[in-house]
Amino acid sequence: MLTAEAFTQKLEVSTIHISGNDRTKDFVILREVPISEGDSILSEDLEAIKKDIVRNITNTSLTNFIDVKFDTISAGQIACNIKIHERWYIWPNIIFSLADPNFSTWIQDKNPERLNYGFSISDFNFRGRREKLTVNFQNGWTRKVGINYQIPGLNKKRTLGGGFEFYYSNNREINHQLLFNPEEYIYNKRDFVKATRFIKEEIVARAKLEYRRKFLNTHRWIAGIETIIIDDTVRNANPDYLPNGKTRSQYFYLSYGFKREKRDNKAYPLTGYLIDGSVDHRGLGILNKNDVFLTEALITVNFHHQIKGRWFFGHGYKGKLTPIGAPPYYFQRGLGYSNNFVRGYELYVIDGQHYILHKNNIKYQLIRKQTIDLKTLFRKFDKFHYSVFLNAFSDAGYVIDNLNGSSNPLANTWQYSCGLGLDFVTYYDLVVRFEGSINKLGNPGFYVNFRCPI
Repeated sequence: MLTAEAFTQKLEVSTIHISGNDRTKDFVILREVPISEGDSILSEDLEAIKKDIVRNITNTSLTNFIDVKFDTISAGQIACNIKIHERWYIWPNIIFSLADPNFSTWIQDKNPERLNYGFSISDFNFRGRREKLTVNFQNGWTRKVGINYQIPGLNKKRTLGGGFEFYYSNNREINHQLLFNPEEYIYNKRDFVKATRFIKEEIVARAKLEYRRKFLNTHRWIAGIETIIIDDTVRNANPDYLPNGKTRSQYFYLSYGFKREKRDNKAYPLTGYLIDGSVDHRGLGILNKNDVFLTEALITVNFHHQIKGRWFFGHGYKGKLTPIGAPPYYFQRGLGYSNNFVRGYELYVIDGQHYILHKNNIKYQLIRKQTIDLKTLFRKFDKFHYSVFLNAFSDAGYVIDNLNGSSNPLANTWQYSCGLGLDFVTYYDLVVRFEGSINKLGNPGFYVNFRCPI
């Protein structure tokens, strides 16, 4: 091992050795290593380089554990030894997901008809090249069949990536507007229309190209054709569901995005930052006249800091602008979907054309990262790690709705909340959050979520 006296030397990287990669090709791991054989580096930079290697490989989602060591070979020469513990990559999944915006919304009604179920096969390291292949067969609230193939290395330097996605889906029940009934104190809930036949169909075909020159920055371009078909039942319930009262909308989809990823762990980051933005455009007036013509700009900026010891602080910002076009209901997505919501408002949906969302977290690592050897016969699962965090949070959000504000009372005004939570973090990027909160409306609540909030 290197001695303390060597900390001002100039060292040559003689070899880089990778072990533990039973399936992953060496060049996939080497793509994430910021040094090459023959490079000269200062010994005082070794610790920073080690952290960069661990961060870059961790964020490929190919490994559960990574160990990096620099060993002295001779005077002025070192070897970089990288040992990884691979994940299990092929998952024959039983699909069991929620059609509601989040778990808390579904658990309120416990409607079994709003479940998606089925079967899919995903290979997250197809051919050992970090390619992702998913074939999907889904039934339930949304019936869906599709294929998704992502290739991160189209050229020898693995700076270019690409992929394609195709799926077809249909529904017998959809939400077509916000429910607003002030006499019964019902507002900002989704209102549904249902039939025995299929009342909505979607056909989506997209291709993607990515450019990642080094490690932190990724540019992406997406192009495709999307088709939405609805039944007269939906149009009668909401004539503005699709553009100009149409029952069929077909358009070109174009998108450019940029991402700078410098978090220590993208599944549950403690240090670093993320910048991720895109400009998405739907409609060129070629396939159908008087159809959708809509441009959206989205931005996410998150920061994570270690205050001292086990104390950490994170704050994040998300924003959306719709500078071109007046979106019909199908294309309106404000706060309340996926991970874009003010905590404490899990049971509400706030549609709109523009929004800003700010989240804050201060957390204490109640249980440091623990590793347990399960001594199983399956190497991909024989080591289990977990940690637990206690956190306090405050969120604020503002949605601008210039089209349906009269039936969307939580829009066009600030919404905010605060609360306490307990986060359980373990391997395979699993996060379970238990949170108690109170919002501006004075509603207390206890919620369970499965993604890192910031």
